[in-house]
Amino acid sequence: MFYIYEYAGYTVKVKDGDAMVDGKKVTVADVGEFLLEAGKVTITPENPRLWSPEDPYLYQMTVEAGEDRVQSYFALRTLDIRTVDGIPRLCLNGKPYFFHGLLDQGYWSDGLFTPASPVCYENDIRAMKELGFNMLRKHIKTEPEQFYYDCDRLGMVVFQDMVNNGAYSFLRDTALPTIGLKRLPDKHLHRDKETREAFETAMEETVRRLYSHPCICCWTIFNEGWGQFDSGRMYRKLKELDTTRFIDTASGWFTGAESDVVSPHVYFKPVKLKKADKPLVLSEFGGYSYKPEGHAFNLTKTYGYKFFSKQEDFENSLVKLYENEIIPAVPMGLCAAVYTQVSDVEDETNGLLSYDRRVRKVDAARMKTIAEKLKI
Repeated sequence: MFYIYEYAGYTVKVKDGDAMVDGKKVTVADVGEFLLEAGKVTITPENPRLWSPEDPYLYQMTVEAGEDRVQSYFALRTLDIRTVDGIPRLCLNGKPYFFHGLLDQGYWSDGLFTPASPVCYENDIRAMKELGFNMLRKHIKTEPEQFYYDCDRLGMVVFQDMVNNGAYSFLRDTALPTIGLKRLPDKHLHRDKETREAFETAMEETVRRLYSHPCICCWTIFNEGWGQFDSGRMYRKLKELDTTRFIDTASGWFTGAESDVVSPHVYFKPVKLKKADKPLVLSEFGGYSYKPEGHAFNLTKTYGYKFFSKQEDFENSLVKLYENEIIPAVPMGLCAAVYTQVSDVEDETNGLLSYDRRVRKVDAARMKTIAEKLKI
């Protein structure tokens, strides 16, 4: 059987046994000649166009085998950690890059876990790009393929969480860390064998399903201690599954030595970060609450970390937070920051959009000015 990988305008050579034949004439911008051998194809672009939020270029691809024809795409980009001027930096395509992000829980007023229409994913992504953001931290939830495809084609980096595992303890996982207990040996936490196995299986399936999406640049294993266990082993296992992306082993607290980044959460107090021997990722902060009248899910309860009754006061305080605490931290080694959050979520009214997505609480021009100042 001859396998023909078709691109627009390039010659594909197809190997069948010992016979070498020329395939169809096909082309794709900036893609050179490549060879299919033993069921695999190696593509070596002469002038690669690298994927980034600023230029989310996707190479379109068609694969033909007999009467079967499948269309797909791929993108090219690199991720690594480099020391620049004595500071460890997260790098995209070989250059230090600031990942300016938002926590994205992915809940919807008209569908809860999924929106009323697939286009809602695109609307959220475009709305956040219009505010200058280039990254979403998909929080303890995975989405349908549509979401990741939209991030691929529109240019939105995803820091992808694994789904929380095990039982939650308010005392251990929230109260004590809030007052400073953020280091706790986790090797023997959450000892239930069945629960551990379920988490490992889900982690493997998450990586397998989402591995090919160029938008995903970081995996988060555990969040705020919830279900956390044997994090060193989990880091090593995930590294075996995927050597190409950053790994945030413990977002928030109960930190161990094995992680690609240092990943604090800061609420209730000013952001004051110390220099570290790893890239600094402020993986949650802010959470300011403004509840637009007529656009709230819960009329009696309000959740956030600082409360405002007027839109103007909310926006001014948010800008001040970035200007006084986040932007000055970049020269100290801050490589990414995740503001809480994209949209309100039922009781949580600390989004930049209302839960029904009908109200944007901040001015786009002011937010884009902040984004420019965060560039490395």
